[in-house]
Amino acid sequence: MAWVSSAIEFVNPSEDQKLFEGDITLTKVDALVLQGVVVENEGKQPVPGALVMVYARLKEGKEEPLCQTFSSKDGHYLLYVDKKKIPGDSTAIIIRANAGELSS
Repeated sequence: MAWVSSAIEFVNPSEDQKLFEGDITLTKVDALVLQGVVVENEGKQPVPGALVMVYARLKEGKEEPLCQTFSSKDGHYLLYVDKKKIPGDSTAIIIRANAGELSS
């Protein structure tokens, strides 16, 4: 079980305003939460803007895409996978990251 938060938007705060208050509502979801940091193989520096993809490996070796996101400026990523979308015959969950120029 995971919790997903709502968002609060503050529109045009005044220059002298120092305190912001708001309630964030959490919703319980049946999801797999995956988080981490994409780093370079050599030097272990964070990789911003990397495409992070999640796949389910099926028994026959095929892979089914589940979701994707991009890493933040400091290499962090956070993904929610709806457990209902994971096929019953899955043998593994795979996370891959791709960064840099893609060849055409």
